[in-house]
Amino acid sequence: MAELLEPGIAAIDILFHRYGMGFTDVVKRPTAGGSALRAADYREWAPELKEKIGRFAPAVAWFHGKQAYTNYLRYAGSPGQSPDWGEQSAAIGGTRVFVTPNPSPANAAHSLEELIDWYRQLGDFLAQHRVRV
Repeated sequence: MAELLEPGIAAIDILFHRYGMGFTDVVKRPTAGGSALRAADYREWAPELKEKIGRFAPAVAWFHGKQAYTNYLRYAGSPGQSPDWGEQSAAIGGTRVFVTPNPSPANAAHSLEELIDWYRQLGDFLAQHRVRV
């Protein structure tokens, strides 16, 4: 059974050290929201994320939101793919990709129930691919 964690810094530390799961953003620049990001931001940061995924080779890369993943693809050298929710047909090297709606309050198009359902699907996907969480 999965361990229940309270959101926060302590949970991130547990996920990293106990389960080998890390978190990052496509763009490493603080903004008030995703709409403040520009093409130049993705052009600078997407190739760096691609390099990190290649170097650390996680089993799964999880993107919050189609916008983040689409821009990652565009600026990391794989344009033209049209992502959907869930598992993606294309991998990043040997890393499978899973996309869920972004839980940001600015993205109110998805209810809490929908987000929970996507997180359950992600959990099933991880279990199917024997990623321990």
